Amino acid sequence: MSDEEFERLTTLYLEGVLDDNELELLGQELDRSPVRVRQFNDVRVLTGLIHEHGQNSSELEFPIAEPRSVASRGWMKSKWLFLAAQGCLAASILLAISFLPSLFSPSPVATLISGENASWESSLPTATGSDLVPGLLDLKTGIATIQFRSGVEVTLQGPASLELMTPMRGRMLAGKARIDVPDSGIGFVMETPNGYAVDHGTEFSVSVDPSANRSKFKVIEGEISVYVASTGENARLTGVGKAVTVESDLLVKGKSVEAELGPDPGPKVLIVGTGGREGSAIRNDRREYLQPKYLTVNRLFNRAWDRRSFFAFDLSDVDLDKAESVSLRLNLVPFPYGFFSSLPELNQYAVYGLTNQAKADWQNDSSWEDSPSPDDGVFVGMFEVPRSQQQGSFAICNDKLLQFLVEHGETEATFVVVRENLPIKPNDVPCHAFAGLPHPEANGPQLELSLREGEPRASENASKMLDTPLID
Repeated sequence: MSDEEFERLTTLYLEGVLDDNELELLGQELDRSPVRVRQFNDVRVLTGLIHEHGQNSSELEFPIAEPRSVASRGWMKSKWLFLAAQGCLAASILLAISFLPSLFSPSPVATLISGENASWESSLPTATGSDLVPGLLDLKTGIATIQFRSGVEVTLQGPASLELMTPMRGRMLAGKARIDVPDSGIGFVMETPNGYAVDHGTEFSVSVDPSANRSKFKVIEGEISVYVASTGENARLTGVGKAVTVESDLLVKGKSVEAELGPDPGPKVLIVGTGGREGSAIRNDRREYLQPKYLTVNRLFNRAWDRRSFFAFDLSDVDLDKAESVSLRLNLVPFPYGFFSSLPELNQYAVYGLTNQAKADWQNDSSWEDSPSPDDGVFVGMFEVPRSQQQGSFAICNDKLLQFLVEHGETEATFVVVRENLPIKPNDVPCHAFAGLPHPEANGPQLELSLREGEPRASENASKMLDTPLID
């Protein structure tokens, strides 16, 4: 994107007159370029400072080059903001600092609420009740509890080292911690040197041994997702005692993924991810509007911006004859463009299993014509997403899905997700987006298979649709 086009879109954004397509194009440019992000944020900071002091752009003198193209009087009035941000932002901010010193002070992200025989080596305050800004806490001995502003409580057992990042994010560098997450903190992320856990409403523990490059995550109550930072490999853990270890950048599941329920633990739960075999397609091949971290789906009146997503699971090592049931799970994540008020109150999404082998060799970046479509498969299930909900976990679990896998999943099973109903408004219609494998805070598509060794598959499975929030 040229500098002139970026300036134009940025200025229109400040004026609040971007249309849906322009807003998405600006978002794509910001996602691709850290330099553009800095330029964009500079303009927003300067605009905010000027508004804070009640200044009017018509009262400021700043030389403005003769524009090549003037779209509106508003463009002339706000064009100077972009130029000023590039040429004299530093001076403007220094002037504002004298009036607003607290604007640039780090905000507290947590509070130290208790310490038991605690000794510290830390640049942050260590007195009980102290507010804590982002930084490192080193607990040498004892036990201490830190409450993040999100309500999440982290109890450290010394020796332990915890980096405070944001109200919704921390990083354990060494030692042990127990994390208690209330509803206000759902989606809290606890990083380690080689992995991280995303909370889904739970209590869990983290143990980090930096000398062995090992991090262990264990569910005390509820559910978490654990990721390997370098590869994106992940597992979803549900129920008391479920645990995984990230060791040397590998996710070590083994028996720890299965519930420990005594001599008859019941069916084994096998979780299968896409391994990155996933993609989205958009009509007229406007691929610049697609991002790998989002699996986007939409259906519009004019059809020109319709989207669908598709993904596949490698089942070559799975004995489907031992499957009692199977769930296909997608995690809804926030999508930044458009107005969700343009959607109906309930949005229907259908899932199809690919049966047309001519489309089996699709690629992640396949065009609309080359990608699998509903016409290339059979219907396996449907779920509904309220327009008021932009985060959550949705799944289908029924006999059709299991039958499709048994008949067509000998090596690989491909699914297509499409939107069934139309919006209620013709313009500024957003996509619903589901997490792709590269998404930093949610699992990509997963198959969850319930397998029982040595016993036949159950003849009937009740259909259900799960709708539990993933991130608050």
